Amino acid sequence: MKKHTFLRFSIFLKGMAMGIADIIPGVSGGTIAIITGVYEEFLKTLNQIDIKLFKLIIKGKFRNAWNKYNLSFLSTLVLGILSSIVILSHYITYLIGKHPISLWSFFFGLILAGIFFLFREIKNWNFKNSQFFIPSQIYFILFGLLVAIIVQTLNPEIREINNIYLFFCGMISITAMLLPGVSGAYILVLLGAYEALLNILKEVIKLNSEYFLKFASFILGALLSVKLFSKFLTWSYNNHKNNTISCLVGFMIGSLPSLWPWKIKPLTNELFISNLYIPKGYFTNSEFKFGMFFILIGLLSVLVLEYLSKKNAKKK
Repeated sequence: MKKHTFLRFSIFLKGMAMGIADIIPGVSGGTIAIITGVYEEFLKTLNQIDIKLFKLIIKGKFRNAWNKYNLSFLSTLVLGILSSIVILSHYITYLIGKHPISLWSFFFGLILAGIFFLFREIKNWNFKNSQFFIPSQIYFILFGLLVAIIVQTLNPEIREINNIYLFFCGMISITAMLLPGVSGAYILVLLGAYEALLNILKEVIKLNSEYFLKFASFILGALLSVKLFSKFLTWSYNNHKNNTISCLVGFMIGSLPSLWPWKIKPLTNELFISNLYIPKGYFTNSEFKFGMFFILIGLLSVLVLEYLSKKNAKKK
């Protein structure tokens, strides 16, 4: 009994670690799942959920459903994820309002390091047997880069965050969270819904009924996406890993401007990169030095995660 309780508590803590990663742009919940050794079981459990589960529940066969679909593991892990998200959401919104330069600098460092380590995962650069001597990985990097640029040209400042858009954001962000190396929160930043969703979550926790429908729209999109796309993403990552990672790398490179700490506010309708600037004085400017410090912290954080991931892989 004690062993079973300890195992459940261990899974709960791993879920909390995934939740922390999921709410921070640049850190992937999938990466944390790999580091903590629950990634394969998590995907396997999600993939096996089907209509038969709900039929068993309707018939009152809760024990059969619980055991057959590994719901003990899934519910404990999800509870840990949600606990972290609920606890952290308030602090993230506070930091965005009071310390935006530090926060976005940290996120920028996370993504910058993530690009480097994800790029190293791309293998088999075959120039000789590739079309026009260009490996397929290059095409997928360019495709990801193009998608990121298109997304950023849609000014998040003028985008309406309605229920339909939140449903769409739920589908896209949860899909990203299932892939190691991709941050669902980062996708929300690109879609212009990150701050809005944090505020919605904060109000839902306060039991503000005005925000329940918005939150439900996001959750419904997320649940639908898990069922529709989890198998496809798993298949893509397992069978076309190089091209999948290449596309992600291009997407992340092209999206760096959205995380740049120093932007003209409010954003203009010109090309998105024209809204970015560097504080005058460079390293004699305290704001710039502060930002560079947190970029470095972000870089080092990913370095530590990468080290732990490799250490865990060697043990297996």
